[in-house]
Amino acid sequence: MLMKAECVTCILNQVVRITDHLGVGEVEKDTIFKLALDLSSKLDYTSYLPPLYSEKLYDSVSDYTGVRDPYKQIRREQNDLIINNRSFFMKKIVDSSDPLFMSLYYSLLGNIIDYGGVELFSVDNLFETNDPEMIAINDYKQLYENLKLADSLLVIADNAGEAVFDMMFLEQVKRIKPEIELFYGVKSGPAINDVLKDDALYIGINKYAKIIETGATYAGTVVSESQPEFKKIFLGSDIVISKGQGNFETLESERSRDIFFVFKVKCRVVSKFSGLGQGSLVMGYRNSFPDKE
Repeated sequence: MLMKAECVTCILNQVVRITDHLGVGEVEKDTIFKLALDLSSKLDYTSYLPPLYSEKLYDSVSDYTGVRDPYKQIRREQNDLIINNRSFFMKKIVDSSDPLFMSLYYSLLGNIIDYGGVELFSVDNLFETNDPEMIAINDYKQLYENLKLADSLLVIADNAGEAVFDMMFLEQVKRIKPEIELFYGVKSGPAINDVLKDDALYIGINKYAKIIETGATYAGTVVSESQPEFKKIFLGSDIVISKGQGNFETLESERSRDIFFVFKVKCRVVSKFSGLGQGSLVMGYRNSFPDKE
């Protein structure tokens, strides 16, 4: 999915949020923003996938400040928040009529924990009563049937916090199919609050799945640019689940295999591209998206 003009303004706003998070002074903030603005004027945004374009601007901030991982502490806090409330969510899962579905549903709801989106999130929403009937695309039944036949599953991770729900889902997968081989794809370098290997180990995902670095240092996954081991697992796994909008933006055009997408539509550009309303919740295969022709 290639960028549109409003993607540029969105990413520049993210640069401002990074400077606010770093607590830099107004003069330094203006300098950083001008550097990002100058760089953006030299890039042909129409030829970029949004996560790859944003990586260029984030790198300019890192080069100036010397801070390569501005959201490191935030990721730990987000993970701790869900870990510390694990019993609350696990009770919701195990008390449901279908624990596997409910764990996947919470993994979807966890996608709101994002510092790269247009709107800031409220984690409190996760503790409120939610309605699975509000899912715009729900191919869970097909995923379940595919899981019954699968020997391997790859989940491509998105944000911290959300990753703890991913672990709960992987735990439920193992419960119903102990022999399945599970893989968990993570970023190879900082990309906003996306999960890194150290984060996944801290959460304990390695108890259920082999953690694989994708090679990406941006909020998405481009298979042709991925590390050989990840590419082999991506192509060889019986099922691939892609988490988050950034992964959707970079993987929706991947035709080497079928992909199960789990994310919230967070902006107007993705809404128009996908044919789904902004705010829509998705857990489905590509062929279930609306026909835009």
